Amino acid sequence: MRIGIIGGGAIGLLFASRLSEKHNVTLFTHTADQASIIQRDGIRLIADGESRLLTGIISKGVDEGISDVDLLIVAVKQYHLPQILPRIKDFQVPLLFLQNGYGHISYLKQLQSPTIYVGVVEHGALKHDGNTVEHTGLGMTRIASFSGELEQLSLVNERIDHFPFTKSEDFHSMLMDKLVVNAVINPLTAILGVENGGLITNSFHYQLFQDLFEEISGILEVQNKDESFEHVKSVCMATAENRSSMLKDLENGRKTEIDAILGHILSEAKSKGKSDCLTSSLYKMVKGKESQGG
Repeated sequence: MRIGIIGGGAIGLLFASRLSEKHNVTLFTHTADQASIIQRDGIRLIADGESRLLTGIISKGVDEGISDVDLLIVAVKQYHLPQILPRIKDFQVPLLFLQNGYGHISYLKQLQSPTIYVGVVEHGALKHDGNTVEHTGLGMTRIASFSGELEQLSLVNERIDHFPFTKSEDFHSMLMDKLVVNAVINPLTAILGVENGGLITNSFHYQLFQDLFEEISGILEVQNKDESFEHVKSVCMATAENRSSMLKDLENGRKTEIDAILGHILSEAKSKGKSDCLTSSLYKMVKGKESQGG
């Protein structure tokens, strides 16, 4: 299958490197410079203590145009979608969106493709430079249908070593589960400056962890709260040595996904008349650090 991937960040590089083992992959990057480096040198994948150079991946700048693909994976952050969507609005090929949060769902209604999927990525990935990515934690990519039949997506039935896919029946529940995980872990680690596991092992941080989950789960009206809490906690421990993407964004002076994550929850709280004191405070803290460049 000819797979196109938009986005040369950690997730785009990870998907390009892993999927290239079975498919013809073209990576469309934001800058021509990154595309040139990958086209010349390939993508270096670091995993399990080993480094491999993958040279069969085509790379182009997104400005060169997107064509000749059977599946297009959109792996940019949610705040980049407004620049990407006009380029793919009239595409008829299947599209797979891999954004955090929930706000991107409203964008998908603008698209002409009859087959649109959304996914959540549970792998750990760290981008070292323009063509080097480290697979820091083995997870799962969960995919659900927004429109069209999920059975048409062959990825969910394939076996790719160290890169499993699974089907989810309901995109709303799938995205909500991931949103709760991101909303609790990312802002707290970003403000406290700790690895994910520090939210559990430090008793004071753990109290914040519990309080934030309680508020967010109430706003989102999470069913089976005990099960959801244990899931967030298990993710935290499974990625104990990871620094969250939001923490890394602040450390590197980059824009964060705080609007896509807590921004959506604050909108829900306002519309439902629910208390959001801790969520609102964390949102303002992250935005304050973001405005100062980290």
